[in-house]
Amino acid sequence: MTTLEGPPLSEAQGVGALTIGGFLTEICARFAANEALVFDDPLRGGATRRWNYAELGRQAHQVAAALVAGGAGKGTRVGILMGNRPEAVAALFGAALVGAVAVPLSTFSAAPELAYMLRHADIEVLLTQTEMLHRRFVDDVVSVCAELDEPGGQEPGEPGRGRMTSLGFPFLDRVAAIGLDLPRGRVETWEGFLARRDSVSDELIDARAAQVSPSDDGLITYSSGTTDRPKGMLHAHRSPTLQFWLQAGVFGRHQATRMWTSLPMFWTAGLNTAMGATLAAGGCWVMQESFAAGEALRLMARERVTEPYTLPHQTAALEEHPDWAHTDLSSLRCVFGKSAFARHPTVTGDTDWNMPVAYGLSETCSGFATHYSDTRRDLLKTSMGRLLPGNRMRVVDPETGRTLGPNQNGELAIAGPTLMEHYVKQHRDECLDADGFFRTGDAGFFDDDGFVHWTGRRSEMIKTGGANVSPAELEVALRACQPVKLVRVLGLPHSRLGQVVVACVVLKDGANASAGDIQQFLRQRVASYKVPKQVLFFTDGEIPMTTSDTKVRDAELMRLVTARLEGATR
Repeated sequence: MTTLEGPPLSEAQGVGALTIGGFLTEICARFAANEALVFDDPLRGGATRRWNYAELGRQAHQVAAALVAGGAGKGTRVGILMGNRPEAVAALFGAALVGAVAVPLSTFSAAPELAYMLRHADIEVLLTQTEMLHRRFVDDVVSVCAELDEPGGQEPGEPGRGRMTSLGFPFLDRVAAIGLDLPRGRVETWEGFLARRDSVSDELIDARAAQVSPSDDGLITYSSGTTDRPKGMLHAHRSPTLQFWLQAGVFGRHQATRMWTSLPMFWTAGLNTAMGATLAAGGCWVMQESFAAGEALRLMARERVTEPYTLPHQTAALEEHPDWAHTDLSSLRCVFGKSAFARHPTVTGDTDWNMPVAYGLSETCSGFATHYSDTRRDLLKTSMGRLLPGNRMRVVDPETGRTLGPNQNGELAIAGPTLMEHYVKQHRDECLDADGFFRTGDAGFFDDDGFVHWTGRRSEMIKTGGANVSPAELEVALRACQPVKLVRVLGLPHSRLGQVVVACVVLKDGANASAGDIQQFLRQRVASYKVPKQVLFFTDGEIPMTTSDTKVRDAELMRLVTARLEGATR
């Protein structure tokens, strides 16, 4: 056997509609009165907002009607630059109902990265919010449009009526923002955007939704790649919706599930494994825009959360918070093993439930192989589980391209119903091999029993706190930093974050810069989680290079970095 196959897709249990709009229609009819979303809104003074499924459906239809009234149609790219809030969910489903392509954009992105994604994805409509923590999204949009515009264009902040004509963003047509009291030039208020809905009937929205196919383009997600720019992945409607239904089963969710997470919807884990899988089961998502341990504990207790969906460093921060010990978390059921939640004095978890262990990628819209939540704990430690329905896997010798058999380690190549169509602005044959398999850059194998084993990353991607960081992106950005002569970015193992980003820097002769200077330079150009936690300076010639002086010898550099950091802690 050289191709491992999952169960036939036709035999998958619990799968419903396979368009994003059809999914919404189905769950809203089935669970109309159930509470779907709970959110304490910072833009409304922290007021608690509660939407049931019927209200979610109504709000999504309002967004859909407003989009149609503004000229959006099948294939229109709708950017969603929002934190975890009810309007973000309504915007995603509203865009899908009319056949538009939803593009969740990272709220972590600095202005230059945001500008790149707006252009790269050909965003026509941008739905955003005025602010989130220290970020001012309308300011960012206005500033990047002004910076990149040319004579003859009119950027969003200029006064006037009608559509924008920014030459730097030739497809960008409309911007609407939650939290604006009055329009800011051509940036509309959210209320003004929705006011157009009255000219579009529900019947027209339903008619458009009926003409959307599971094979139509439905979603673009962005992830740090192994290049110097974020990669956009184009998914058909079937990709996220199939993940919604399947992940609900993987996690064992149901109508009584009350899941808390702050994982953002622009990550496939937040979009599919958290939001989509909870709604597929008729449960409730207790939302948090950005992680804050004290607030998270308060929400879990107040909302009687049954499943906390956290990253390891978040769990550690919760346990270290002063309120941890005396917070009532007795409602938690879906906790596992020896986790901090299972050790909490008020928690008696479901001993038959374990956090699923899985292998997945943004290119597969999250999970590809998995253990289910009812898997025995001892089995969870042995592999990444079996393939989800419809998936296929090969293991390829990275040097020869030869397909390997069971128990032979090589590069994982994958295909299946949730695999992306292609990277944005690349041909499909540039992304997949001749048989339609995607080469992941990950190393691993499958065994005789069909379990998938991941043994490492062939690529250089750094995984920190659940997010991917591209060393190449940071190295390219630092080329513009005047004092820097040479930089190499590495990922070092970390007990809480998985890995931490470390920048190894050689300064030009006579130049001066501190670690803070390097970090501040990057904060203006990349998302905050990508900024190196450590910046180490080396003298010219101290970083080990190949004999041609064209490449850094990473293994030797890693030993130097480890020794230096260990010495600093003694």
